[in-house]
Amino acid sequence: MLKISIIGGGSIGLLCSAYFCSLGEEVTLYTRREEQASEIVSKGLTLYKNRESHHFSINASPISEFRSHGGLVILAVKQYQLEEVLKEISIKLEKGTLLFLQNGMGHLSLLDKLTKYNVLIGIVEHGALKTSDYEVIHTGEGTLKVALYRGKDPYFNTSLETFNKNGFPIEKVEDWYEIMANKLVVNAVINPLTALYRVKNGELLKNPYFLHNMKLLFNEAVSVLEVNRHQLWSTVEMICKKTAENRSSMLCDIEKGYTTEIDAISGYILAEANRQNRTLSLTSFLYKSIKGIEIMK
Repeated sequence: MLKISIIGGGSIGLLCSAYFCSLGEEVTLYTRREEQASEIVSKGLTLYKNRESHHFSINASPISEFRSHGGLVILAVKQYQLEEVLKEISIKLEKGTLLFLQNGMGHLSLLDKLTKYNVLIGIVEHGALKTSDYEVIHTGEGTLKVALYRGKDPYFNTSLETFNKNGFPIEKVEDWYEIMANKLVVNAVINPLTALYRVKNGELLKNPYFLHNMKLLFNEAVSVLEVNRHQLWSTVEMICKKTAENRSSMLCDIEKGYTTEIDAISGYILAEANRQNRTLSLTSFLYKSIKGIEIMK
């Protein structure tokens, strides 16, 4: 039985907690709000998938009560929350393995400072929707891709068949940059456009004007990143189709008046462009548009 601490009570944190609980692992979920932790302790965690519900009893506490056990720690908070969370838990964090599940690549500088830990990077391709503090819908089955960033990987080098059979496939990959850059392009194309147009993902492919801008945005992103542009465009289309009825995380954040991850996504791409003395007009327009919407909340 693995001891797993999951930090973050959003959709991905709840989804991971449910599936690791279903495997019989010892999971403790740490949330930013004490009220959410209390609700999870009293009501349990409910996962909805394919019109079926699955209920799990789970340990939950606020992040302020984090206790290290030397096992696997999964950080599932937003990228802009990461620095504050690391400061809060670092004093109590023993040597162990950290798995980061953030969008974008702006947090790599933080990871470089964590020299005494094994550091893994994870890319979540599953779709999830948090409907309450203790309920989450698995809206689309994908893959959790895990790569070693530094140190050793004592958890994901063994057979992953158990996860695959459980409806939560995990794939171990060798190149952390490739999976991060590929996911960054996907997010940079889909998230800002859906947030600005206030549409579901699938509308980007249906509307010829949206599709035109989608391709322009894609071309800007791949021009400053080391990726396989031809294969990656097919991936962007596939994800749009598979998640056609989903609302992107950035759109959901805008609708709720939350801070978005635009800095971690488009902001990172613009910083790379600046480093290469390139101008990305559409990416810059979308970045400023989303930042403008944020300050209106």
